[in-house]
Amino acid sequence: MKAFIRNTLIATVFIILGGVIAVQVGVVDTGSDPSDGLSGMVTVKGSVAARDLGLSKADVKRINRAVGSHKNMFTKVNVFLDAREDKDPSEPTTILVMAMVLETDGNCEVRSWSRKVSRDKLISQMEVYMKKAAREYEEFKKFPDVQQNFKCLYI
Repeated sequence: MKAFIRNTLIATVFIILGGVIAVQVGVVDTGSDPSDGLSGMVTVKGSVAARDLGLSKADVKRINRAVGSHKNMFTKVNVFLDAREDKDPSEPTTILVMAMVLETDGNCEVRSWSRKVSRDKLISQMEVYMKKAAREYEEFKKFPDVQQNFKCLYI
């Protein structure tokens, strides 16, 4: 009887361990939203949340890669999104209003002007803006006397 209980306990432990490993590796879909995988540096604010966008795993990877490539320059990426229409924000043709604020480790932040962008172009626009903002901020840092007078750069 003791052997049966011990074997049952061991089998139960292995089944639970196998389930945990399957979820971690991605064999089993937990139903979690891919936007849960966004870098901790990214915050989405406004009337449209990240989960409303229907981000694919590829979208999340692109955003995280763009943020990661500028992590030495920007410490936080705030994305402000509002729906322009009364449509589902995850639909490719839905028009969103996007603005970004890129915080730096200095006393300055880089802000974008609000712009209309369709949902299917949102990720590429974020990537383009981060590259442009990084170039402009790098140029701005070359002039320390100018830095003293500005707390915000609009691009």
